[in-house]
Amino acid sequence: MASTQETTPLLSGQKPAYDGQAPGSVSVHSSEESEESIQTEMSDGDIVASRLNGVNLYTILFGLWIGVSLSSMDVSIVATIYTKIGTEFKRSNEIIWIATTYMLSYTALQPLYGRISDIFGRKSAVVFATTFFFVGSLLCGLATDIWFLVIARGIAGIGGGGILTLTTILTSDLVPLRERGSFQGYSNIAYSAGSVIGAPLGGFISDTIGWRWCFYINIPFLCITMYIVTFLLTDYNIKEQVEAGESTDLWYRLKQVDYAGVLAVVTAVVAFLLATSMGGNMLPWSHPFVIGCLVLSLLSAIVFCVVEKNWASSPLMPWSIISSRTPLACSTTNLFLIMSSHSTIYLIPLFFQGVLGFSPAKSGLFYLPKVGAISVGSLYAGKHMARTGEYQRLTTFGSLLSLIAMIGYASWSPFTPSAVLVLTAFADGLSLGMVLTTTLIAMLSCVGAKEMATITSMSYLFRSTGGVVGISLTSAIYQAIVKSLLTERITGPDAAEYIDIARKSMNDVRTLLPDDVLQVVLQTYQVALRYAFSYCVMTALISLISTFYIQRFELQTKIKK
Repeated sequence: MASTQETTPLLSGQKPAYDGQAPGSVSVHSSEESEESIQTEMSDGDIVASRLNGVNLYTILFGLWIGVSLSSMDVSIVATIYTKIGTEFKRSNEIIWIATTYMLSYTALQPLYGRISDIFGRKSAVVFATTFFFVGSLLCGLATDIWFLVIARGIAGIGGGGILTLTTILTSDLVPLRERGSFQGYSNIAYSAGSVIGAPLGGFISDTIGWRWCFYINIPFLCITMYIVTFLLTDYNIKEQVEAGESTDLWYRLKQVDYAGVLAVVTAVVAFLLATSMGGNMLPWSHPFVIGCLVLSLLSAIVFCVVEKNWASSPLMPWSIISSRTPLACSTTNLFLIMSSHSTIYLIPLFFQGVLGFSPAKSGLFYLPKVGAISVGSLYAGKHMARTGEYQRLTTFGSLLSLIAMIGYASWSPFTPSAVLVLTAFADGLSLGMVLTTTLIAMLSCVGAKEMATITSMSYLFRSTGGVVGISLTSAIYQAIVKSLLTERITGPDAAEYIDIARKSMNDVRTLLPDDVLQVVLQTYQVALRYAFSYCVMTALISLISTFYIQRFELQTKIKK
């Protein structure tokens, strides 16, 4: 059976799909067998019209895409200002928490949003996420010290991650799978637009009216999103469940929540991310807290798998999906690709501001090729899949391009031509846009309508985890190398002060350090970055290998209901 589905054309009369009866099993259903049932279903137009309740599709998506842009802008805008924030608070060696905490909270609730929106409604879930993002953004602007800011970033991350996930879920509800790649491309453009605007805008705002306004700027735009999701969107999936005869009782819905699975997966994710964030950075890897977090994460992951397989009546992630080949291969591809690509959010500013001495605004300009290429890659992948129905080879090509880009990053030096710098970042963004789009569609193609939200959450869980782990580990590698080499290379009565300045006030080293010490510090920055980028090369290689295990499935042209 496996060989049949691997070689059958995607648009033939057969549709392979996971039947949910056995882990990893694949069943084939012919279009003739399902023709009668298809004829009795509502038409695509009727389904969409019912779900939109008289509101234009693009109005709903426009409001959500605003939130997606702001969510992505919260990552890129920090990428160009966190060194300035660290210098102001004199905590440059702890600034990684500004980025990591946002991604930590973003990731911890990622697997929950799909099932929560299934149980309590799409609208309710989006309003919840938007509210948290709004409050978190406001608190970030009001922060009085770095840990106040870190907590506020955590609150914002809960909402930002939810908006991104739920936007994809809503698109899955309203657009046929064959066309979804194109709409996912539009969503990725919104994501990239936020990144494109955020990088130079963050530098400009921080250089003029202050970095706090980088967070206040979210407030008026989020009001637009809040209005659309509150007054125009409906809990249409709850209405459909009621029409199908399911109970509307709140207590019944609360009992549907997989509390044991929620507790286990959140514990596993948070413990793992805390260990990888603190290990090698704020604490040594041998520290009992780091080891304890890793052990707790492993045990919680095992408990989660046991619960989902044997006990959960309404599992957060059905075992038949978790253990199946294509979802697992796509998730692994995403995990390691994001680990390598998102690490550059932290590393690129370090290269341009630390090694080359550029301002945050100028540094942000060199980030533009990557985020612009994400849009190009995503749109191309969407159009390619809509035209041909093929995604497997394109995913492999995108991962190969990512590996080439990471090798390019590892070769960067103060003497690298600007054209090479730009092309490397462009290749990185192009590969990221393609792979994120194709792997999501590959995962959606092998599940039924009831599991669309669940597998979307699974996809974003692995993406987000890869982002946090990648940034955390590259930060740990960078900080460890810098500390080790500076301790070895700088000696004398003022050595401790010079090392402290180099580690905590990167933007000020050119004015605070003597020339001979400055040269040592800049060389150390460069060596540490090369080690960090080499780690990115290894993770990109693992991502490429994972793509070889992705199977090919038919892309439907009908709305699933």
